[in-house]
Amino acid sequence: MTASDKLRLALVGPGRWGRILVEAVQNVSDTVIFTHAVARNPDKVAEWCRSRAIELSTDLSDVLKNSDVDGIVLATPHSQHAGQIVEIAGAGKHLFCEKPIALSLEDARRALHAASSAVIVFMPGHNRRFLPAIAEMKSRLDSGDLGKLLHAEGNMSSHVGYGEVYTADIWRVAPGESPAGGLAAAGFHLIDLMIHLLGPIDAVTAQSHRLVHSIKHDDTTSMLLRFGSGATGSISTLTATAQMFQLRVFGEKGWLELRGQDELAFKPVNGACERLSLPKVSTERLELEAFADAIRTRTLSPIPQSEILNGIAAFEAVVSSVESGTWVSC
Repeated sequence: MTASDKLRLALVGPGRWGRILVEAVQNVSDTVIFTHAVARNPDKVAEWCRSRAIELSTDLSDVLKNSDVDGIVLATPHSQHAGQIVEIAGAGKHLFCEKPIALSLEDARRALHAASSAVIVFMPGHNRRFLPAIAEMKSRLDSGDLGKLLHAEGNMSSHVGYGEVYTADIWRVAPGESPAGGLAAAGFHLIDLMIHLLGPIDAVTAQSHRLVHSIKHDDTTSMLLRFGSGATGSISTLTATAQMFQLRVFGEKGWLELRGQDELAFKPVNGACERLSLPKVSTERLELEAFADAIRTRTLSPIPQSEILNGIAAFEAVVSSVESGTWVSC
């Protein structure tokens, strides 16, 4: 596929994570390329855009009118997503939006309704669904290797921002943008993966505290989950410790454990522990190429809207539970 045949994307929000998305595919992918970007403060990103042959604008409407742009990628603050999704859908542009797509279930429903009404491809940025290890876990669960599923537990933690130093003036710690500490940045990945593997979440209870951070950002957050199937779950996310990503699923016939992004272990009730090393991949590249493929083939996103909405319902319920100290239905 030549450069002219690649799907052309515009990035809205070329901050730290937006740049990671671009670097995952620019001059690497055979199917997708970023050609445009929109920034509120162009001086901060002008040189970076020039070095990657990306045309920079300060006006989203200019990009939405541009017939040379096939799709939009949103990497803006969480609170802006719902309104931007409605605007972009109204312009008929296909859309990839970083998670969470909204901070409330009401806004998520409004955004997804706009996308459905516009008949555009809409895809949320749940990149860890594209891990080969997650695909292996899903296959084994669906084939019944664990029998009836009983419980899942996960931890996704770091020292704020995976190397990005959080200060009081960045948007991620602005009021309302990142409730319950690492929930939006990290814990939400585990919520989505558990929905993918175990089905819809019915209710949650949670607690979140600031024990060591000097900025107003919780560093210790934990959640308990009840699934519609009757299974239970627990998630913890810390923003003041060493980096960790673990996910375990327990069933009547054994357990599966993912450590990091590509080391998987399966222990049956009877028998030796099986250990697998799955391929290392760029999940950002895979999700953007999946988005491009969906645009090209006019197929639906690989992530159903029902699962997107259940994830946002659980997200909102966690925030509500932290405030009330009670179980909250999703």
